[in-house]
Amino acid sequence: MKTKIALALTALLSTSAFAHDSHGRHNSCDININQSIKVTPAYVQILDGDKSLYRITDDSRLYAQGKRIHLNSEQQAIVDEYRDLMQELAPQVAHLVTQGLDMAKAAVEQVFTELFGDETQLQDKVQTIVAKFEDRITPLMDEEAGEYYLPKDKVANGGEDLGREIEAEVETLMKESAGHMMVLIGKMMLNGEGGMADFEQKMEAFGESMEARGEALEKSAEAMCGQMKKLDALETKMQKEIPEIAAFDLLKSQSI
Repeated sequence: MKTKIALALTALLSTSAFAHDSHGRHNSCDININQSIKVTPAYVQILDGDKSLYRITDDSRLYAQGKRIHLNSEQQAIVDEYRDLMQELAPQVAHLVTQGLDMAKAAVEQVFTELFGDETQLQDKVQTIVAKFEDRITPLMDEEAGEYYLPKDKVANGGEDLGREIEAEVETLMKESAGHMMVLIGKMMLNGEGGMADFEQKMEAFGESMEARGEALEKSAEAMCGQMKKLDALETKMQKEIPEIAAFDLLKSQSI
């Protein structure tokens, strides 16, 4: 019975909430992000670590490594379109990150509520896990101010890393809660197979709910794919037209 509980947890935490990763390897959209991005109402900035590669301001000025680049009308039109599309995409990316985090929170909280009920000490530990990942995401966005910071490592691998870290935290909590698990198993044994079947039914229903949310999240990512491809094409055109930023490649399409 303990094995069945472990399998239920694994199914929810490793496949339901995190099966739909940001790479989209099963579809035709695979665009790598090579640099970090900062978007505010005042500017769009591409960074390599803390170093600014180039920045486009809200009054259409372009700066490459801190130096202003004077543009002709054709170059200006491309730069403006690139900036506008980047400012449109940043909130969408932030929204996907927030939805993914909400799914992770729901999975962790629901599973442990079913397992341990109102055990205050264990619920406090669960909330500590959830708060840790909220703290990781919060500095990346201030939606009210319209500011977004997307580090390349978190954008590229954020979903997978978050999934692995939450699974590790949950495994640790399970080990620390071994005594409570034995009590739970004892109660289920007293209730016969019906007790275990009831738990499995709840976990299965919740897993289906998470899967549906994951599919909706995946559709949102796929809808954004066309805009990402357009941004990549604009970047390529901008690099060809403006030599000062030719070496700074933010997006890279990858054939799969």
